Amino acid sequence: MTKKQARTIRISNAGFTLLEIMVTVVIIAILAMIAMPMYSNYITKSKARSAGADLVALGLVIESLYQRNLSYPVPAVNPTVSTAKTQEYASAWQPAETDTFDYTANAAATSYTLTATGKGRNAGCNLTLTNKNIRTISGGSGCGGLSSW
Repeated sequence: MTKKQARTIRISNAGFTLLEIMVTVVIIAILAMIAMPMYSNYITKSKARSAGADLVALGLVIESLYQRNLSYPVPAVNPTVSTAKTQEYASAWQPAETDTFDYTANAAATSYTLTATGKGRNAGCNLTLTNKNIRTISGGSGCGGLSSW
């Protein structure tokens, strides 16, 4: 006589419980709540720094024109009223931050003041540069907390 052996079926408990998944989701949510504002502030600050670099580049173009003529060129409409008019005034200048800043120039034969005014994400952020390399910034949170440039 042959005996039939009973077959045992093993059920493995592979996978995660609902509690483990919920704990993981909560941890990810907490990390996201901390990281997103920091990242947003970083982007705002980097755009303000880029606008400052645009102003310095514009200043270099105007100083180059000064070296050729021994006076600062005066724009047709003084001060310029938009970034496009500022680009007409200093045609060799190409700004990087036209989406978040408007650039204007106010010039006389012996001096100039360049201004970057924030819009959108950088609303309220104002950067200025003069021919004497005096740099000012105002706007606090509009500049991402940047206090100097």
